Amino acid sequence: MATTPRVHRRPGPIEAGVPSTPAEVDPAQWDRLIGPDNFYNSNAWVRALELAHGDTGALTAACGDRLLGALSIWPGENDEPGLFHLPTLLPDLAAARSARWLWLGARRSTYNELACTRGEERDRTLEALWDGALRLARDRGLAGVVTPYLSADEARDVARSQPRASVLLHDADANVAVPTGGWDEHLARMSQPDRTRRRAERRACERGGTALEWRPLAHGDAARQAAVLVTQTRARHGGTADPAWMLRSFAAQATTGVLDRAVGCFAVRDGRPVAVTVCYGHRDRLYARYFGFDYRAAQPQGEYFVLCYQAPVDYAAAGGFHRYRLAVSAWQIKVRQGAVLSPLAAVVLPLQGRLCDRRTAARHNARTARLWTGRCAARPWALAPEWNDWAQDGPDAPPTG
Repeated sequence: MATTPRVHRRPGPIEAGVPSTPAEVDPAQWDRLIGPDNFYNSNAWVRALELAHGDTGALTAACGDRLLGALSIWPGENDEPGLFHLPTLLPDLAAARSARWLWLGARRSTYNELACTRGEERDRTLEALWDGALRLARDRGLAGVVTPYLSADEARDVARSQPRASVLLHDADANVAVPTGGWDEHLARMSQPDRTRRRAERRACERGGTALEWRPLAHGDAARQAAVLVTQTRARHGGTADPAWMLRSFAAQATTGVLDRAVGCFAVRDGRPVAVTVCYGHRDRLYARYFGFDYRAAQPQGEYFVLCYQAPVDYAAAGGFHRYRLAVSAWQIKVRQGAVLSPLAAVVLPLQGRLCDRRTAARHNARTARLWTGRCAARPWALAPEWNDWAQDGPDAPPTG
């Protein structure tokens, strides 16, 4: 039987575009590159960030009129220790302590996947994007580029396309696989001591006369109420006491449509909301983003645990979500609530040379993996299998730049 010969098309050139704003990129093409775990790099979320906090720009890579990759850029927090300060992320690497960097990924996102095509064009697209980012860093007088909070596989993809890049573990992402039976089924999988503590948290909340209400933030007064509560929590931890910043963020999200995906789990006492957790739905994932409490008028009675970790599992199960994403920080509490931790890595690419040699990177990653293994020694199930890939520091260690 005759067969039709396969036509092999020569790959077209992939070109990195000049920095633009996300609003200038076709949202449909951008979001075709976004997976279920990459909500914070979706076009609507990134555009909302720019509307609320100012334009920082994006790099794009395209072949003709086909968008193959999009990469948000922002200044980071080079002078402020914290989640987006390289010496804080990599305290054992002297080379990371003094330089100023261009940060890639969504502003203040603690989980980044790549908005990039899959398949045979992926490596060339990543190469074009990071080459464009290096040119931009050079033009701005910076030392190079850093992409933090990447999943391990995504970080290795970048390193494959940029041989001078270093892949360095620095944190852990927490998430919960949502069972069909909701919180009760999730609770039944915990150890007896953990089940006892979680039930005590729920009872403490109920004894205070607290009722739970799920309210869409795009309707009524829910967004304003949430903004006031979230601001109180931020102020308690050193942030601003003015809710205008949060109201501005919600207004920007309403403009881009992302607020339509937002829902608040409110704790209500005597007809008045005293606490809230704000979540966003994206495909089959539910994302926890903000928590707030009215510390001026109420005393906490377990609402944090119920609103952040327990009630959302029921909401997710009822809504057909398969995973509840909790991000970084407060990992001890999240593990005790049944979350699983996955490794997160930064990709660091200086203008010249390497941040560190391969052996130093392998040792750093092995130490970091062992640190997290030790932290979860009492609950080894809380570590995702990917940590095993980083435990070696010898010649068989995975490629790290």
